Amino acid sequence: MVLESEKDFFAAAMAQSKASVWYREDPDPIGQLMDYGGIVEGYTPEYIKIAGARFVRERFKFRAYIKIIRRA
Repeated sequence: MVLESEKDFFAAAMAQSKASVWYREDPDPIGQLMDYGGIVEGYTPEYIKIAGARFVRERFKFRAYIKIIRRA
């Protein structure tokens, strides 16, 4: 799941989801993995804190690994 909206960042932070950091230039549809990241610890309108490091939200894309719990 690509984190884009405030709701996305909130959900990832509350669930302590793992997220990776990607850099993408316009002609490249997929982008390049910049950091394997880790647990989303917090966010502001300008930054996201992942595994103790802060990343500028404008410069990077963030992909979260959301766990889905299925109940029988």
